[in-house]
Amino acid sequence: MNKFIAVDAHECIGCHACEIACAVAHNQQNWPESIAAFHPRIEVISRQQNHVAVTCHHCNNAPCVTSCPVGALTYRNDQVHLNEALCIGCKNCVLACPFGVIEMVSAGNDARYLAQKCDLCEQSETGQPACVASCPADALKLMDDRELSDLRQRRQRMTASGESVSIKRKNLLDKPTRKGAEKLPAVQRKMHFKEIYQALSTHQAISESNRCIHCAQKAQCNWTCPLHNAIPELVRLVAEGKIIEAAELSHQTSSLPEICGRVCPQERLCEGACTLKPHSGAVTIGNIERYITDTALAQGWRPKVSSDIKTRKERVAIIGAGPAGLGCADILARSGVQVDVFDRHPEIGGLLTFGIPPFKLDKQLLTIRREIFNSMGIEFHLNCEIGRDIEFSELMSRYQAVFLGVGTYEVMRAGLEHEDSPGVVQALPLLTASARRVMGLADDAATPWIELEGKQVVVLGGGDTAMDCLRTSVRLGATSVTCAYRRDEASMPGSKKEVVNAREEGVEFLFNVQPQFIERNDDGEVTGIGLIRTQMGEPGSDGRRRPQPIVGSEFVLPADVLVMAFGFQPHAMPWLDTYQVTFDKWGLIETGKEGRLSTQTGHPKIFAGGDAVHGADLVVTAMAAGRQAAQDILILLGDSSPIQCTPITELMR
Repeated sequence: MNKFIAVDAHECIGCHACEIACAVAHNQQNWPESIAAFHPRIEVISRQQNHVAVTCHHCNNAPCVTSCPVGALTYRNDQVHLNEALCIGCKNCVLACPFGVIEMVSAGNDARYLAQKCDLCEQSETGQPACVASCPADALKLMDDRELSDLRQRRQRMTASGESVSIKRKNLLDKPTRKGAEKLPAVQRKMHFKEIYQALSTHQAISESNRCIHCAQKAQCNWTCPLHNAIPELVRLVAEGKIIEAAELSHQTSSLPEICGRVCPQERLCEGACTLKPHSGAVTIGNIERYITDTALAQGWRPKVSSDIKTRKERVAIIGAGPAGLGCADILARSGVQVDVFDRHPEIGGLLTFGIPPFKLDKQLLTIRREIFNSMGIEFHLNCEIGRDIEFSELMSRYQAVFLGVGTYEVMRAGLEHEDSPGVVQALPLLTASARRVMGLADDAATPWIELEGKQVVVLGGGDTAMDCLRTSVRLGATSVTCAYRRDEASMPGSKKEVVNAREEGVEFLFNVQPQFIERNDDGEVTGIGLIRTQMGEPGSDGRRRPQPIVGSEFVLPADVLVMAFGFQPHAMPWLDTYQVTFDKWGLIETGKEGRLSTQTGHPKIFAGGDAVHGADLVVTAMAAGRQAAQDILILLGDSSPIQCTPITELMR
């Protein structure tokens, strides 16, 4: 009889561990390079809280075999085999398969697509399919005559005795309800700029960690994390009280874990993929990540460069001390490379320091992190702007490689007349000026202080930057603060919890309104914003519905200060003009073209990553790009070996 993998749908918990295990097993036990390269040969289908995994049944009279015109699919040794070398990508097998488990996937850069199906992990050293070995609920079985007979008898006994057929599933999912970090009451927190979320106590951290069902060592939560943090293992170490070991493990994949634990949108990433989310609520991974590093640092622990690493002669210059630049510097320093980081701001962190308000991210964390990086041998050259304080040509002559982690600082405008009127301000200067005062830094002429006390403030935009401006305005004493957004609330791109926090702090929201004009008085000062109500139209090519104006619904919303919070776009870098660095039509730096390394620009010595390459995005994606650039730079310098990390098994002892 043929062998095949069967799933017990009553036991499947929808954790996707089988998909992760399959994709990793067929990628030499490494994470796929991108979501586009994620091609598991088994798929979990979910409907509400019911789940089932589907994969090739290796049918006895397989229609895929008979449909293949070139003999790429054959039936032998009780299973269906695919010879990719013979596949012509005709898709006949996809059409013929009654279970929909054969997929056409890209074969590489030659634009060819080949069939892909389950091969029962024939080449596995363990002799067991990766999906079966990884299933925490034992819902997957490699079936043959004996297994089928055993299954039939088990189900007969269960039917006769009235036992439930989903015992393990119930035990796995029966967890206490999620308890997130507590936050200060709105009436208190809106009076100051201190962080509003309280740290977990040791008891809370252990209790929350014990909720994790540890789907697998490589699970859906760490696949959806751009850094692929070892989340299940980190959570397990916290549950066991091994905080120093957890901190060591956390720093193997993240350069700023205490930062990411606070500002990452976990609900869209790791926590959004948690198996427990639709049941008792996702494990509070972000709070646990914050707890690990905060606790370890408070105990005196500091990450150090291994004593086995010898200092190299090569030197690398990094432009930008934001998350991309810091991620790159971290990996290079751990490899013995001498690193100099240049930044125009007086402190490290980039928008972490001067764009994210202190009530979301305590700036003292960046001070501690700077001390850590200094102890690793990283040199920071602050208040140093390229083209003003030092020429780019000097960096090119003095360093073996240069990394551009410059971010995106050019503001996006609304395209309204009189946007330069007194009372119209951009989001970033407002946030930067506020952060500087909270940090005790002198005001900067480039981002002057904006007085909001006693003013009516209107913020245009619906992203996280808009939420930051709204909540900052409340703390700066505005009499009223209103958010005006052109789509409905469900379409807002920002974090949902930030909308909740803003509402609690007294912010008013106007949805489905579009700006038309800026109203001014005789002195040219802003007095209001002309708006028109909108309704959502048909979806565009990107799937998002476009707002359509409602004729005759115009009105003016009074405003003393109008904040433009539409996001950021690439800024000009004229000092790159003569260095073969190319840009796309949006002004983003192009990398990885014409056979170059993924973060390498048109000039072999110049690398780039973060927002300047992929557009304004998350802290964690910028950091991941910087760390990848460091690996590419090491290849340029003649070192293709990966950073040596302590094996997880040792940390778990």
